[in-house]
Amino acid sequence: MQEKNPHARRAGQAGRRLALLTACVVSLAVMSGCSMFRSSKEPASPAPSSAAAANGSAVEFPARESASLKEGTFVNLDNLRQMIPGMTKPQVYDLLGPPHFSEGVFGVRTWNYIFNFRTGNGNEFITCQYQLRFNKDMQTEAGNWNRRECADFVFPRPVAAPPPPPPPAPVPVKPAPRQITLGADALFAFDKSDLASISPEGRRRLNEIGKELRSVDVERVRVIGHADRLGSASYNDRLSRQRAATVVTYLVNSGVPSNLISSDGRGSREPVVQCDQRNRNELIACLAPNRRVVIEIQGKAGSS
Repeated sequence: MQEKNPHARRAGQAGRRLALLTACVVSLAVMSGCSMFRSSKEPASPAPSSAAAANGSAVEFPARESASLKEGTFVNLDNLRQMIPGMTKPQVYDLLGPPHFSEGVFGVRTWNYIFNFRTGNGNEFITCQYQLRFNKDMQTEAGNWNRRECADFVFPRPVAAPPPPPPPAPVPVKPAPRQITLGADALFAFDKSDLASISPEGRRRLNEIGKELRSVDVERVRVIGHADRLGSASYNDRLSRQRAATVVTYLVNSGVPSNLISSDGRGSREPVVQCDQRNRNELIACLAPNRRVVIEIQGKAGSS
């Protein structure tokens, strides 16, 4: 029997398909498992996933050529971040829209999407495939990406904090100068300042100091002579300078480098005691601490 009007038959079929799709959209709020597109008979191609499927099976993504929206969409990242297990298809549809492949209408357990992500480099973007799997209750149970970097666009992997900078190198600290005070009366015979007049006890003490100076890291050594107030100021200045210079000569002769050591005389200008005895012998005895030689040792930075 000849068909009366093939064009009318095809129009009727298209109308029934449109009615079915319209009913599907309307019923998405109340019916789980309804999809916008027919099942695809295109062979699926395997691809790596960003997360293992709930049942442990390998995730396969359909060939992009079979997509109804091959160019994909620029998805809303905030919507993607709301995807969690247990969501219904209407909830997924509300966030992501319909799948981009012909997944079928009823009882569909996977929805596939093609999403584009801008890289931030001009107009450059990458294209990713996203697959949602539904359990027997038609609730989401797994979401998988075909590329690791796609998942990173949605939930960027935490960047390891850079290691803390190394602590600054310790700044060498110059030690405080060390002072050795020697009584001039124990070093020299009365009113004398030459090498020959250094007493045996004075030599012993200077030998000890010379040995110490040769064994440590020294930046400089200053020998300062002091006198008491008896006599004129000019005489006391000269005597204090001569005694300091003699001590320097003795230490250099014992091996202390001459470029590290210097001398100075302060006369009676820096007394450590004040005396007012009327008896001269008592006054001389009281002023003994002012008659002294001070050896000031400055160590190098970082030395102890």
